Amino acid sequence: MHELNPISKMIFLIFLTISTFLIRSIIFLSIILFIEIIIALFSNISIKTLSRKLRFVVFLLIFSVILNIFFNAIPAENEVVLFYLFDIQFLPIRKLALYYAIKAFLIVLTLYTSAIIYTYTTSMKDFVYSLMRLKIPYKYCYAFMVGVRFIPSIQQEARTIALAQKARGFGLEKVNTVKKAYNLIFERLIATLVSILRKGNTTSISMENRCFGLYKTRTNLIKLKFKKKDFLFLFCCFSLFFILILYIFQILPIPQFPSLYNLYLNIF
Repeated sequence: MHELNPISKMIFLIFLTISTFLIRSIIFLSIILFIEIIIALFSNISIKTLSRKLRFVVFLLIFSVILNIFFNAIPAENEVVLFYLFDIQFLPIRKLALYYAIKAFLIVLTLYTSAIIYTYTTSMKDFVYSLMRLKIPYKYCYAFMVGVRFIPSIQQEARTIALAQKARGFGLEKVNTVKKAYNLIFERLIATLVSILRKGNTTSISMENRCFGLYKTRTNLIKLKFKKKDFLFLFCCFSLFFILILYIFQILPIPQFPSLYNLYLNIF
């Protein structure tokens, strides 16, 4: 994945996103997620790094699954109830609500994992150069790169401001009232915002001194070209996507994946 062209990987992400939303089987989505984890491991992304990036999203998704199960917006009278939680009649676990909750969980997790793989295997310069090759104006590409580059620097600046304020005694007292919490957040936000504006002003002055945007087009020292492995990768992506579309719409004579509900009936 590190050696592929960013455009090739972007096309792969587009195919993966479309396929993820078209697939109905939860088992099939789980298999795709498992394959993505294997791709991440082969891309030198450790399980520790992947779990650290996914833990907050997984926590939110688990909370979302619980809410979707218990607060079904449109419950139907003839809807299948799998079981009642704690044998309480007003806490039914419905088949349709559980299905959509698990499906949403897998879709978001699959797309987020693919985004992590792309960002870890693609440098920002290569991504911007690939956007320029797609005839996107370099002004917008550069603005996007600056915005992404500023995110870690803003985080570091916020940590530095927090440590500087603590060294001066601000924020050491207990925040036990709404007013104290407001003052603490307000002071840190104002200091961080001033630092961001200063960095933005310095960047704009530097761009003006270098006559950025004087010409409609520009040349680049690095030119990303398609290699044989990129064409082979795209051919595999197109082939798999075409076969998957035929499978989803049941054109190919291949048996479909069994549903979790049928497995649940066979077990219980």
